[in-house]
Amino acid sequence: MKATIIAITALASASLHLNAQKLTYTPDLVLGHRSYTYMHNVNYYFNDRLKLNNLTLFDTEYTKDKENIFFIRNTISYNLNKKFSVNAAFGMKNPGAFFSAFVQYRISKPTYSLSYSIGTTYQKGFSLEQSVSFEYTPYLKDNLQGYFSVLAIGNLDNGGYPRGLQFIRLGIKQEKMMYGVASNFDQFNNAKKTLENIGAFVKYNF
Repeated sequence: MKATIIAITALASASLHLNAQKLTYTPDLVLGHRSYTYMHNVNYYFNDRLKLNNLTLFDTEYTKDKENIFFIRNTISYNLNKKFSVNAAFGMKNPGAFFSAFVQYRISKPTYSLSYSIGTTYQKGFSLEQSVSFEYTPYLKDNLQGYFSVLAIGNLDNGGYPRGLQFIRLGIKQEKMMYGVASNFDQFNNAKKTLENIGAFVKYNF
């Protein structure tokens, strides 16, 4: 059932690509030693200040469903200026539905971007959630760039560290396509349970 919800969300988000002037779609596929991971970001721009984002992630092992990871977040963002935005989100992730409100700081340059967000998430209780995203694409030669990205998200509550993840990508960017090696790390319940997945990735900016 969860996989069905994720698939429907992914297809619905992709179908919005019909309006290319206002929409971007970036799928990211990892084939790792433990599992395969599909993740995408879909952004729909109402105007210069208001944006709707869908982030969907589904990670499943090749032979069994015991360690499936799912994450669906729909976020409405309002830009206060070029660097700061306020955001409200709802979605589903292990182990269920959640709601979030956070402030984000972002800088974007031709060869790098950095964003940091902090806010609160409610999922069977409130937690402080922080995330950092960094992307660096130095030019190697004409039409060829290096590609390095890090995404880290962590939740803290009265009980400690209920959930965290770190995604790392290192490779090459050719126009809208990126590919190379990937590492995914997940932590649950104060890192009593951890998962990792190392392999190859391909990513495309539509």
